[in-house]
Amino acid sequence: MKKIIFVLAVLAIFSVVLPATALAWDDCPSGKINDAYPGDCNKYVDTDKDGICDHSQPAPEDRSSAVTNAETTEEEIHDLISGQELKTKTVNEIAQLYKIDPNEFAKALSDHYKVNIKSTDYFQFLQDNYAVEPSVSKDIAVSIRTKQPLVISESDNSKAKKNYDLVPISLFLILLYVISHILSKKNIISIGNHRKIWNILLLATFLASGILGILLVIKINFGIAIPLPFNILFWHVEAGMAMVAISIFHILWHWAYFKNLFMIKNMLK
Repeated sequence: MKKIIFVLAVLAIFSVVLPATALAWDDCPSGKINDAYPGDCNKYVDTDKDGICDHSQPAPEDRSSAVTNAETTEEEIHDLISGQELKTKTVNEIAQLYKIDPNEFAKALSDHYKVNIKSTDYFQFLQDNYAVEPSVSKDIAVSIRTKQPLVISESDNSKAKKNYDLVPISLFLILLYVISHILSKKNIISIGNHRKIWNILLLATFLASGILGILLVIKINFGIAIPLPFNILFWHVEAGMAMVAISIFHILWHWAYFKNLFMIKNMLK
């Protein structure tokens, strides 16, 4: 009788201990970390009754070291990949690297940048067309993995801002115009050719700014992005600034016409 009681006691102990020890920890197939919501996941299990799925957290004996290194963990996760290398990857590939859900990552990026981003999109394409910054993308990935609120540092915000080249473009065009004007005065080139040069440049900058502007409207209104190997918004503005500078030269050529056009006496005739 004692043997039977002993065997039953051993079996009872094993029935409680084995599920916890035999379970594989920290191996969530969806890459979730500290998942407290079972949802429709059929693999959700919580043997230690801490409200978190065992598959999404380390084994109990490994958690003390994880807590000790908590301060450096977020930084280490953030630097899993360089920004340059990240641009060669898709949203899905980066999600796998950070062990997060690709669809959740794509949605978070879409919400942050207010555009439609898919898990199959390359980050180079996203940066060129939507100004998606690698550093901010990594911040979003870390936020999802650690389940912490997204915090964008001031340095990241300053990197995301584009500095437009108003002064360099203006000075370059003024210098080019002065050279062209001097050459025409010295009869090295004719006045007609001098004006042709600037008419062509005006047309080129108008077409560049206009076409890129139309592409931006298509992207914003219809969510259709044309894959170009550069930032559309940036070059739309740059071409627009050049067009304005060249337009000023044209106004100066026809100053008498514009002056007479807006004269009050002429308007009253």
